[in-house]
Amino acid sequence: MKENKNIILKAILWIIQGCIVGIGAILPGVSGGTLCYAFGIYGPLLDVLSNPFQGLKKHWKLLIFVLTGVAAGFVCFAGVTNWLLKLNEAVVLCVFVGLIVGTIPSLWKDAGEQGRSKLSILALAISFVSVAALFYVFKNHWSPTIAPNTVGWLICGVFWGLSFIVPGFSSSTLLLFFGIYEAMSEGISQLDFGVLIPLGLAMLATVVLLSRLMKFIFAKFFAVVSHCIMGFVLATTMMILPSFSTSITNIFFYILSIVCGAVASYFFGIFCDKIRAKTGE
Repeated sequence: MKENKNIILKAILWIIQGCIVGIGAILPGVSGGTLCYAFGIYGPLLDVLSNPFQGLKKHWKLLIFVLTGVAAGFVCFAGVTNWLLKLNEAVVLCVFVGLIVGTIPSLWKDAGEQGRSKLSILALAISFVSVAALFYVFKNHWSPTIAPNTVGWLICGVFWGLSFIVPGFSSSTLLLFFGIYEAMSEGISQLDFGVLIPLGLAMLATVVLLSRLMKFIFAKFFAVVSHCIMGFVLATTMMILPSFSTSITNIFFYILSIVCGAVASYFFGIFCDKIRAKTGE
């Protein structure tokens, strides 16, 4: 009886986490890989992708429920994203800034599991400065566009794959800069297979091809790579923070949105840890 209850709890947890990853992946500035990493499902997913037979034998239940949640969150929320961003883009982005901020204590703790060295702290600083500079250039000095056609959807798929396999990499933010985000979100929400098929194939190919490399890098340089991820996350969070209005009321709601998102994310992380401890994960 207890074992069945644990299985149900794990299934619910994995589906919820998958939904959040899928929703996060479709939102600007949020990295699906970062959320996978923060929720503790990044390692198992890499195991499955880098060594399918052994990985599936060990993690097949997790994979089924997480991917179900990802698909549901990704497809169902694509249309909602455009509606929310048009309704009040600044508040929505502030909520997701808060959600990312809430995962930082967990990311910092995980990054230091094998100790912290001067090199790992330097890696954090370099990754933060590099990513922040890249986003600054995109935002202020260079605005290339991608056409909404088959080649464009393939490029979107490559970006999505990188977003899932490289924690901290936000495909949505780049696609906004390239001017194809809205058309892609609309195609996904309408289940347009002309969009979904090339996007999905390119995403799958990118994830499969890079998973072994990422697993090797984590195994050899865990502390350095983990702190690099921290730099990615911090830079991404700063770059999607909207410009605050001069209105006191708006500033209040922006700050409240960030705080609510951070609190929700932080306590959800604690809840996830407790569930994993109870179920032996």
